[in-house]
This record gives sequence, C-alpha cells and structure tokens, in this order.
Amino acid sequence: MSQTTEFRLPELADVVTSVRLSVWLKRAGDRVDLGEPIAEVETDKTNVELESPVTGVLHSIAVEAGTEGLEPGVVLALIADEIPSDSGKPDVVTGEMVEAGEDVSVAAIAGQDFAEPVQSPEEPASSGLAKDQADRATPLARRMAAAAGLDLTAVPPTGSDGRVVKVDVDRALEQRGTVSGHQSVPPVSDRVELVEGSFETQELTAMRRVTATRMQYAKQTVPHFYLRTECLVDSALALVARAKELEGEDAPTLTDLVIRASACALRKVPQANSAWDDGRVRVYDTVDVAVAVSTPMGLVAPVVRGVEEKDLSVIARETKSLAKRAREGQLSPTEYSGATFTISNLGMYGVESLYAIVNPPQSCILGVGAALERPVVIGNEVRIGRVMACTLSADHRALDGSVGAELLAVLKSHLEQPGLMSL
Repeated sequence: MSQTTEFRLPELADVVTSVRLSVWLKRAGDRVDLGEPIAEVETDKTNVELESPVTGVLHSIAVEAGTEGLEPGVVLALIADEIPSDSGKPDVVTGEMVEAGEDVSVAAIAGQDFAEPVQSPEEPASSGLAKDQADRATPLARRMAAAAGLDLTAVPPTGSDGRVVKVDVDRALEQRGTVSGHQSVPPVSDRVELVEGSFETQELTAMRRVTATRMQYAKQTVPHFYLRTECLVDSALALVARAKELEGEDAPTLTDLVIRASACALRKVPQANSAWDDGRVRVYDTVDVAVAVSTPMGLVAPVVRGVEEKDLSVIARETKSLAKRAREGQLSPTEYSGATFTISNLGMYGVESLYAIVNPPQSCILGVGAALERPVVIGNEVRIGRVMACTLSADHRALDGSVGAELLAVLKSHLEQPGLMSL
C-alpha cells in the first residue's frame, strides 16, 4: 500500500490575513517533484506559488480552485509516493503542523472524501508554446494558460515590456467562463438608496478587500496628524538627470532620492522610525522603507530593507526589481511585510500633495507630490524653481508634532542638498 503525504497551506507571513487558492498547476494523477510548484494562492498582497514537499503523484485534491478564507495548516491535497491502486486508501503520512491556523484533524483528513480536481479543457496537441509566445508571458502565466488550454497570443498583455502576466490570464479565463468558485460581491447591509440605472458590479480582489478593511480600521483607530513642507528640488533633479546620462534606465529616480533622504532623516530622528505596540512604542534600529506600488490587483508596498546602509544605485536597482515583480504578482510575503516607514508618491500623476493613511502598526507615512515650477525666493532674488510637497501623516500616540516637524526639516535639507546623503 502506498503512503500519502499531506500537502498543507504553509504560514505565508504574519501580515497575511486572507488567502484564496487561485489555481492548481497540476491535476490529480500527475507526477510531481520535490520543490515543483503545484498550486498558486492569492493573498491580500501578492500571489505565491506553493511547492510540493515530496516527490510522488498528486493523489487527491482537497480544496478546489477559487476557495477563499483558507487558514494556515489546512490540507490542500494528498501526494502519494506511487500511483495508487484500487485496493484501498493509501496510508497518510503527516508532516508537522504549521504554528498558525486551525489544528486540522489527521484522522478526519484521512477519512474524508476529497473533491475532484477542477476540470479544464484538454491541452491542445501542440502544448508547447512557440518561442515568441513564451517570451511574452511570465512563467506563472504560461503554466496557467497551459493548464486551461488558453492561447496566450489572444491574451492582451498588461505587464512590463508587453508581457502577459497572471492577471491577464485570470481576466481571459473569466471572459471564457472557465474560472470556478466565482462569487459576486455580497451586498453591504448598511447601504441605502443606491442610484438606479445602468451599472457594472466589480468584484474586489483579495488584496483590495483587505486594503479596504485595513484603511477603514486605520482611520477609525489611529489618531492622525498631518504636517506639510515644500522642498526646492532643483539640485535633486539635476542629480537625477546627470545620473540618467551616465547610467541610462538604471539610474536613480527622484523617488529613490526620497527613499534615501527619508532613511537619513529617520536615523537622525529615530522616534519616527517606530511602531505603536499597544501602549508602548517600538523604535527600530534599521530603516526598512515600504514604497507603495499600484498593480492591477490593488495597492502593494514592497520593502527596501536596511536603506540606511545602501547607496542610491543599490536602492534604485532594488526598487525597480521590487516594483516590477509587484506588478506581476510575484512578490514573496517577506518582500512586502515588516516595514518601519512607508512612502507613497503620486507625483508622476501631477498630484500636488496627498495626505496618506497611516499603515498600522507603523507610526508614519510620507506622501510625495509632483515637482512643479513655482516662483521661489533665494536670498534677495525671486526666480522659478521646482518645488515638491512632502506631507507626513503620523500616529499621535507614537510621536508628537515636534518630532514629525523635526523629521520633515531633516528630510527637506537632504532633498534640497543631495550631497548630505553621502555624509
């Protein structure tokens, strides 16, 4: 009799609050290798591929694609060490339970009837995509398309460099009607007198649902205060332009300078590099900066860690890489959790300033606006300069207004005199 190992949902990250099994990359009866991705889940921040813990055969699928609200430790499938015969059920080999989540009964799992795998159209005879097709899709998008028999050449790409990404395949499958577990958004009970007329109801992604919940919680529980300053960024923009001449597309951007300047300011004003901890304040030794990135699934904020120890070129490489993978849904949970400070920049849209919502338990978030031409007074002269508004939103429980003002003053001096960042 063959033995079977339970394939469980692991603990993804402390900040993950919602998990949805989006797609199975293998079917029941398929052979799987140790470390091979066999399923993909959608969290409130990104998509995560789950790898097989053993080599064997995917015996039974316990959780259908489209299932939401999964807890760490739940059994997703059984993997047999050989193709099971009809002589009986295989023995179940249990691994260690993950710490978080419900305790799943092994006896109950061993005796339960597992759901049949989600049926999808047979793969076409020419299952191997042509090279030009493969080049324009991410690995995850190719696997999903192959499993669903979807022609990637017919999928409009939204990824960088014209690549087909996971959300593109999701959209194509929804249009074709092959996505299972589709649920409409439940009505909100306290809504009244909705406007009648033609409309489209849009279902929120897991990321957008959790963002909505967290932002509502933050505004209701965090006593915000706001401080605004304007920075003359002519020198900073000249530095960015010179770097682009020398380094091309790999050169630091103004956002990278803001990240570096923020780290310098937080080192000088460490009380702002903190988190509210139920009546206490945690002041962190390292500066880990989250940068808000807009993606088709919603807002996600990947983290550049240890910014105080990195120069601009390193920061630029990391932010570009993190933003690219965020838009493709390829971030790992450790890459978007554990920040000590957040930056949200809407300047590229021409927005003059923004008052962002603090992301608990962090104490501060910096809103950055566009660098606009304004008349400025320098000495006894008035001339045209590029001015950028920076707005600090802060948790008044963790720091006072004077601390926030000091932080903005140091930030302003570093942005107006970029040479200070190298000191």
